[in-house]
Amino acid sequence: MNTSALGQAGPRQPTFLGHPLGLYVLFFTEMWERFSYYGMRALLMLYMVNYFKWTQKDASTIYKIYTSFVYVTPILGGYLADRYLGNKLAVIIGALLMAAGQFALAFEEHHLFFMALIFLIFGNGMFKPNMSTQVGRLYPLGDGRRDGAYTIFYMGINLGAFFSPLVCGWLAENTQGGYHTGFTAAGIGMILGLLIYLFGQPLIHEIVPDRRGVPAKPQANSTPGDVSQAEPPPETRPMEAKSTAILIRPINMPLTEAEAERAPSVLGGLAPLAPPALLVPALVLMAAAPLLWFMDQLNQWNALMLAIAGLCLMLFAHVCGQAQGGLRDRVLAILILGLFVVFFWAAFEQAGNVLNLWADKSTNRYLTQAPPRPSLKAAEIKKAAPDEEVGPEGQSVLDRYRTMFLLKPHPSGKPRLTWGQWARELLNPVPTAWFQSINALAIVLIAPFFAWLWVFLDSRGWQPSIPMKMVLGLLLMSLAMTVMAAAAQRENQAASVPLQGAKLPAPLTVKDGKIGVEKDGRVELFHAGRLTLDPEKPTIHISGVLTDNEANLLIESTAPPDYRAKINELKKASEAIDRKHVKSVQVQLGKPPPGFDMSWSGLDPSLIRYHAPTQTLVAFKPLADREVKALLVAGGDPQFRATVAQLYAVSNQFRVSPWWLFWTYILATLGELCLSPVGLSMVSKLAPAKFATMLMGVWMLTSAFGNFVAGTLGEIWGTIPPAQFFLLSAAVVAGAALVLLVLVRLVSRAMHGVK
Repeated sequence: MNTSALGQAGPRQPTFLGHPLGLYVLFFTEMWERFSYYGMRALLMLYMVNYFKWTQKDASTIYKIYTSFVYVTPILGGYLADRYLGNKLAVIIGALLMAAGQFALAFEEHHLFFMALIFLIFGNGMFKPNMSTQVGRLYPLGDGRRDGAYTIFYMGINLGAFFSPLVCGWLAENTQGGYHTGFTAAGIGMILGLLIYLFGQPLIHEIVPDRRGVPAKPQANSTPGDVSQAEPPPETRPMEAKSTAILIRPINMPLTEAEAERAPSVLGGLAPLAPPALLVPALVLMAAAPLLWFMDQLNQWNALMLAIAGLCLMLFAHVCGQAQGGLRDRVLAILILGLFVVFFWAAFEQAGNVLNLWADKSTNRYLTQAPPRPSLKAAEIKKAAPDEEVGPEGQSVLDRYRTMFLLKPHPSGKPRLTWGQWARELLNPVPTAWFQSINALAIVLIAPFFAWLWVFLDSRGWQPSIPMKMVLGLLLMSLAMTVMAAAAQRENQAASVPLQGAKLPAPLTVKDGKIGVEKDGRVELFHAGRLTLDPEKPTIHISGVLTDNEANLLIESTAPPDYRAKINELKKASEAIDRKHVKSVQVQLGKPPPGFDMSWSGLDPSLIRYHAPTQTLVAFKPLADREVKALLVAGGDPQFRATVAQLYAVSNQFRVSPWWLFWTYILATLGELCLSPVGLSMVSKLAPAKFATMLMGVWMLTSAFGNFVAGTLGEIWGTIPPAQFFLLSAAVVAGAALVLLVLVRLVSRAMHGVK
């Protein structure tokens, strides 16, 4: 091929290390964007559970919606860029939306929180696909440097993903702004990326082909209507001697699209049944989604994802109806492999959800010294220190923005440490979010070995097929979940604490020896059924670590009904604060509950205080769920509260080594390197040319479905013991691997030579 002809696109671009300078502009832009995304992702579940005090189930629901639709909107963003906006404007809009979303997360109001997630979802959709497109457009068609360019570009992704949890996670745990500081740092990262992109525009020279695939001259950026840098469509390619093509083809060379269409299907006489076989379930899913929503059997998000799944099947049915012979086989191969990839991502994406909470609640994060004996009461006071409760809801960041990045007071109560002293205590404890950096670091270190390994195996004829690589990826992911099951078994140690007060306070009850509370006619068990009562002694037995959230849930459930009503009354009254020039509201408790103790709430007295002489609670800010729950803990049964505090202290000694998480992430990364890199490349090789963009978009939705399933699994975390959860995950992924192993030969044949 005459590359000079392809590159006749005007003046030579300035280069560095053999690549256009524009590549490095895009490299640093993408690095900071990924810094922003992964920094926020590392904190999101922790923020919802530890700061908002939402249940793990509710937090998982929000998390799955966010992480799923982050992968849906790039299809919309790519379409808008191609048709109307152009790559440059789409990237700028996306960056601004994401920066606005990150900064909105620095406010604690719930409506701002949800608005921030919407901004981030649509901002990512505008930004992500168009950055990748611009990298390809820096090079003429057929330029051998393009693969190297994407390698450099993806290195920027992993650098951002590595550093962001380190920076944002440390800031979240060690500065006065807490999680809000971490989100602000993520927003600053996005602004830095945008500035690099804007000031680097003179260095970005895209080579945009016309609609026939013929390269045009380099231009400073794309305009609306540009098409992506792709191989020319079949009708514009040089004519081949089709009658002799098969005769002169090397043995291992895949069939061309035209030859594949003429080749017989591996399904034989069943091939014509493929389109209707896909269309029927597609129509069923699309019809069932709104029906189940109206019947209140599914929430709107589950129904929407079900409808999207039906739409994807309908698109596959349409493409299969248009394709013939071996080309139809290739489309079906994409579908089959896509289904199995969902299983992988469903387990892999527990990293930001269940595994993140495991690192926070069940892992010993003191690396060079023994952890202090935990105290439930002290932990709550520390979490509710003035650095967290800094003002009325939604105004804390504005009121104390200048102090956001200042260090917290030392946990011991000593004067605030200097930066040097904090550096010496860096590993005790390690910030929870730091574990999220293991995957990115492992990719940077291990990916070159995998690149060499595939070349080495290929040179000896041992290169695994694409389906077999995916089997290996699934098996490694299953092994990672098995490691976590072993960690959970290690955590599942037993202890006993005498029950103070001789019997359980109302409304707690016992079912089959397990402690729970009756709700809506059924008993909800605490601690996944691992909290049992021996009424004869009386003694409470516990297995595994009792988290602070679970402990507080136990205590707050014992608050008397009349006191609970007073707290709800105070919450409703507090809604008027700052909206009608009201500075404070109060409610008279009358006689407070026995053992009422505001110190157990951990709330800042400057925001919510109890006036003992008048037995009045006074609020100076609108009460959110977290304040309500804290007040209920203060009014819980005092004897049972002391028992739970003992359970919390004893069980936290069962936290397990961080090495369990380390090896889990390493194995998951090995699986990712087997499975993920081949996906988009495979689709580009298998998809019919006129449907390539459509099928590429559908393939990207496998990540959306995987994240959605991951979040759905996360919703049951805490309802079954951790060991059972991880074993279930490992078994499901291993089962998927075994089924795909059985299908490897058939799927490989259906690919008609593509490897």
